[in-house]
Amino acid sequence: MKQQEDAVRKSIEKQRELEEVEREFRQLKRQQEDLLVRIGSAWRGNLSENKLGAIALDLNQEQRMTQKRLYNLDDQLQAEHKQAKAEHKQAKADVKRVKEAKADATH
Repeated sequence: MKQQEDAVRKSIEKQRELEEVEREFRQLKRQQEDLLVRIGSAWRGNLSENKLGAIALDLNQEQRMTQKRLYNLDDQLQAEHKQAKAEHKQAKADVKRVKEAKADATH
């Protein structure tokens, strides 16, 4: 039972961390869009296009890294959830076997 509780607690923690990364990802995307609009408004011409392109590449790289982290956390969460389900199923089977053995012993 302690293992299951720990697994559930860890799963909840991972879920919260995943939600936090998703919030960070959305915030990063909004910041990226805002920054690109601001720079685009401030600069005109070829120089601004070059700067915007470099900044967009940097922001896209950061976005990809955050998204990769998001996917990794999601994969970890799913794996832990699957493991917790398997442990729960095993625990139920163990309880059933103990009850059956106890019933057989009383006969």
